[in-house]
Amino acid sequence: MSEQESARTSAGASAGSSRVDDVLERASHAFAIWRGAPVAARAEMLARAADAYERRADEIARQMALDMGKPVSQGLAEVRSCAAILAHYAAEADRMLQPEVVSRDDGGRAEVRLQPTGVVLGIMPWNYPHYQLVRCIAPNLLLGNAVVFKHAAICAGSAAIAERIFAEAGAPEGLVTHSGFSHDEVFSAIAHPLVTGVSFTGGEAVGAEIARAAGASLTKVVLELGGSDPFIVFDAERCDELARLAAAMRLSNAGQTCVSPKRIIVRRDLLTGFVRTFSAEFLSVRAGDPLLAETVLGPLSSAAAADELRGAVRSAQQGGAEVRGDLSRDDADPRRFAPVMLLEPLRDQPVWRRELFGPVAMIVGADSVDEAIALANDSPYGLGATAFADTEAAAQRFATEIDAGMVAVNRIRGGSPALPFGGVKRSGFGRELGVHGVREFANQQLVVVDEGRSAGRARIA
Repeated sequence: MSEQESARTSAGASAGSSRVDDVLERASHAFAIWRGAPVAARAEMLARAADAYERRADEIARQMALDMGKPVSQGLAEVRSCAAILAHYAAEADRMLQPEVVSRDDGGRAEVRLQPTGVVLGIMPWNYPHYQLVRCIAPNLLLGNAVVFKHAAICAGSAAIAERIFAEAGAPEGLVTHSGFSHDEVFSAIAHPLVTGVSFTGGEAVGAEIARAAGASLTKVVLELGGSDPFIVFDAERCDELARLAAAMRLSNAGQTCVSPKRIIVRRDLLTGFVRTFSAEFLSVRAGDPLLAETVLGPLSSAAAADELRGAVRSAQQGGAEVRGDLSRDDADPRRFAPVMLLEPLRDQPVWRRELFGPVAMIVGADSVDEAIALANDSPYGLGATAFADTEAAAQRFATEIDAGMVAVNRIRGGSPALPFGGVKRSGFGRELGVHGVREFANQQLVVVDEGRSAGRARIA
């Protein structure tokens, strides 16, 4: 849900409330059926959905290009990620839902079982129309929950495809629902007694509003609110390679990625060479038609987003940062934004402490590991971080001392669905993917059995 949608006031509140009731009651009915389905049946449905994503990859990628401007080549990669997530949960179903045995000193047996809780409301962003959705849906369907989702308005076409895929894969009617809820209806749903969990990915201001609403209803919430990830380069031998890698990562999805390397911190004596190689890779790319296979950089989500980003860069330039790149507006398509580098922005400038959602790279030098860690942590966000160290001691310090939910040292994190995803500080809380994503909206139920009694008289306490 965008900030603009958040500000709107919906008409027809009574009709909206009735629609919320209808959607959630259908989802609750589907949940009652689905929670009783054998784990093997749930896994088979997820496997069929994975196959459907693979079969329909071209159609899905094209729709994402039309919805929000993602180049089709990157859309195809997103589809592959979705299929991999679904296949992973299908393959790991038994292991993930296996009860955890807890040791006891009185001879009895205790275990923690993951039980479904009901209907999860997913509030989805536009930047990864299917990936964000699937990483919410897959673990919850495996657990036995139902998912009602509200997608960004510009992604209605992608949302409809996702709903059809799960229906055709065998999900009971109402189990996975594209709600189309308005802003007011979203908040009515959060407060609804049938909603047992809320998962939100998006902006910090709306996330805080959702957290307040969920808290008022004592409803569990998971928030992924973006980041300003550091990318630290201290490895001299790989400097040119890492410059090219950072440029490619920052260009991906037109820089509209929460874990993109937005703040690049380079050992001072490597800075000149790094900037030279990075510039050659980064500034040579121009935005193109997202429907063409050769396009690397698509447009931003809107002309307003491009204008706002341009204003942030110009403000940093006025504050003393060196700007490299073309800041002119493309009147033929004002959503297009050429790559821009910000060299040595001051840490007291607003641009350093915000998330730049577009192909803008901030690059600063650091004289020591201490300074690099201080720069990395000097952010209200704490989603991810990547660091390439020159010594084992530096690698250990980066892993231990960087305040982020995910830290990769001497390699990129990668996108394995087995790895939990989430952050700290103002990047939110909770985890998606892996077994952690299953546990978020589970009743982690303790069951204690007195095994000293006969099976016929077994007592559960």
